[in-house]
Amino acid sequence: MRLMGGADRFVHQLERTFNDGLYDMSNEPDMGYPWFFNYVEGQEWRTQRTVRDCVNRYFHTGPDGLPGNDDTGTMSAWLLYSMMGFYPVSPADPVYTLSSPVFDKVTIHLDKDYFPGEKIVIESVNNSGDNIYIREMELGGKPLRKYMISHDELIDKGYLRFYLDDQPDK
Repeated sequence: MRLMGGADRFVHQLERTFNDGLYDMSNEPDMGYPWFFNYVEGQEWRTQRTVRDCVNRYFHTGPDGLPGNDDTGTMSAWLLYSMMGFYPVSPADPVYTLSSPVFDKVTIHLDKDYFPGEKIVIESVNNSGDNIYIREMELGGKPLRKYMISHDELIDKGYLRFYLDDQPDK
């Protein structure tokens, strides 16, 4: 962001990438772009809008329903993470950034040989095609105010809840 001239310029350039057709979902280095708005406080709603748009625009059950080459499941993994409402932006940092899930409820069963908990539950309240904006979040039953959580936090708390609305909280 510093190299681009600050947060406002960063958001402007990122928006321009999507608005001017410069974004290429099939180009794997671009896959994180929809999630980058979460790095600017107050702009998280743009991630929610853009991720949902990418899910709806680039993925479907018909021919060419998966953009580009699904190199060892990369595109499918992007879609699955995006539909669950969290995404590992950097493989070198065990942190997830958050967006609104597509599903009402997802349960991930954990292997007891590696994790102390049994499962991770991700739940959406008031979920619909129009309600894509996060009004509130909870992690482990407590309010969550940030759009980044560590892998350890997710595993330890085991329960992530999103309350969704049809209007962004700007």
